Amino acid sequence: MGKYSSRVSKPPAPKRNVVNPYMRGVGCLLILAVPIFSYGVGSELSKRGFGAGVLPVEWYDFMQFPSYFYALPGLARLADFFSSIPRLPATLALAVVVTIVVGGILSVIFGWMYSLFAPSQYGPMDVPPPRVKTKKYRR
Repeated sequence: MGKYSSRVSKPPAPKRNVVNPYMRGVGCLLILAVPIFSYGVGSELSKRGFGAGVLPVEWYDFMQFPSYFYALPGLARLADFFSSIPRLPATLALAVVVTIVVGGILSVIFGWMYSLFAPSQYGPMDVPPPRVKTKKYRR
């Protein structure tokens, strides 16, 4: 029998890089909730004329499509639907900005919470690396 071999099989170490299923569920809900919330906020902001100095004035009116969109039956239906929504371009532009801001804030908050509640970086059998400063070897 060799020096480093053993007939006893060790149980596999638990994986520490697996995301908790509850956190995946929270992430899935946020993927759905943040754009819906952003669209609602963008709609309210466009009703009040927020960003009128930055966005073009035409974006605060109904959308207008070229005439060839109305020549095809499928595109005509889509163009009619999108043309009936007031302030749609301004709403979508503001919703994109709100999505970026809210997503950034939530990612910072979740990162901070994870750093507080995350398990230890080292397992029960690990030893942290030594804090030794070495000099560069020169010949």
